Amino acid sequence: MNENKKGKTFPKLLMKEPPHTYLLIFTILFICAILTYIVPAGQFDMVKNDAGRAILVPGTYHHVASNPTTLYEFFNAIPSGLVEMASLIFFVMIAGGSFSIINATKTLDILINKLVKVLQGKERWVIFMVMLLFSLLGGLIGFDSECVIFVPICIALARRMGYDSITGVAMVVCGAFVGSSVGTFNPYATAVAQGIAGLPIFSGAWYRIIMHVIILIAVALYTIHYAEKVKKNPAKSYCYELEKSLPDTEENIEYTSNTSFSVRNILVLITMLTGFSIIIYGAIRLGWFASQMAPIFLAMGIVAGVVGGINGNEICRTWIEGARSMIFACLVIGLGRAVLIVMENGMIFHTILNGLSGILQLLPSSLIAVGMFFINIIINCLVPSGSGMAALVMPLMAPLAQMTGITAQTAVIAFQCAAGFSDIVIPTSSTTNACIGAGNIGFTQWFKFSIKLAFLEWALSIVFIVIATIIQLQ
Repeated sequence: MNENKKGKTFPKLLMKEPPHTYLLIFTILFICAILTYIVPAGQFDMVKNDAGRAILVPGTYHHVASNPTTLYEFFNAIPSGLVEMASLIFFVMIAGGSFSIINATKTLDILINKLVKVLQGKERWVIFMVMLLFSLLGGLIGFDSECVIFVPICIALARRMGYDSITGVAMVVCGAFVGSSVGTFNPYATAVAQGIAGLPIFSGAWYRIIMHVIILIAVALYTIHYAEKVKKNPAKSYCYELEKSLPDTEENIEYTSNTSFSVRNILVLITMLTGFSIIIYGAIRLGWFASQMAPIFLAMGIVAGVVGGINGNEICRTWIEGARSMIFACLVIGLGRAVLIVMENGMIFHTILNGLSGILQLLPSSLIAVGMFFINIIINCLVPSGSGMAALVMPLMAPLAQMTGITAQTAVIAFQCAAGFSDIVIPTSSTTNACIGAGNIGFTQWFKFSIKLAFLEWALSIVFIVIATIIQLQ
């Protein structure tokens, strides 16, 4: 009788349980592998520009010999993706381990207690100010995947204010994406895209500043609305089951209630401020990426543990636990990269790119810019990398814009908004998956929150693209 009941309920469980993030990406990977047997293989010629970056040559698309993905190549794409993204993966692991050590000193707990006490009744402003900070980092230095290191802190802050883990992640990710997507002074996506389009670097900044302010306010209001709804009724949280499973509920708070810093806590804070100052300086002035930042985080974690009074063995054990908590996010980063590897090795990515650009030429000139926006969203699902996508897309979009009377500046804005604002909802985005993974949030849970936000951002983007088209933004 029991077996019969289990047999009847099992299919229902399969239907009700949301798909795992790995399953979602693996399904996309499988579909792309099948497409290598269906879509004709093709290639554009590639040349290196003055900056040494390989860019696509428009008008050179040609068919090449088919190279469908074999069973071995299909499974090999996953470890290959992990290898290609190794610098980011190890950065995330090292940062996770170091933050675990810092958390063990209780310094962050005390700091958050102080913030919550001082800002009691002003929690909405905390959300806005944190999002403003990360949007500025995104807009000024292209802060993107690096923001994962701040997720644990912001989740702790959000939950202490009565919100949920999704609110904590959103404060970091959605804020950073507004800045990097609009990209007023983004040295990566904006500089590369404008350089390829033949525009002065960071031209049109006045228009992007207006976009940044308006979109940030809209995104912050959406996040605050969700957070307040969860605060009034925790069951409204999209990650309610996760919140119930965490130990720091009102009935069982494990955080310290202390609000006074000891000498050791002050030394840990000084260590953190020094480490972050070096990292920000390296990112702004030295062009550091994840691999250059990782040693600073490693040193910061060890020094914080020593000055925080943790013995050597405990530092090692705590670091391992922290790094282990990031394994989910790290594997997602490699899986997302595997999708592009399958398409590139199967020689179908350029065919898809050529087909999508052909669709644009069929649209009336008044809809070309908006069409570029939607085409770029599709392409970004396959290549979720701002500068990498710019090298592939802008050589096609810039001349097409010129032929149809659209300014190159408008084409760049259409590209950037599509690439950046779609990252929050695509399962192949390494940054998004790393951040939600750091908070143990499933992609399906995050998607319920982010899809409405994405539609809001896309709607605002289209408005700005249309205005840019009308005023012939230069």
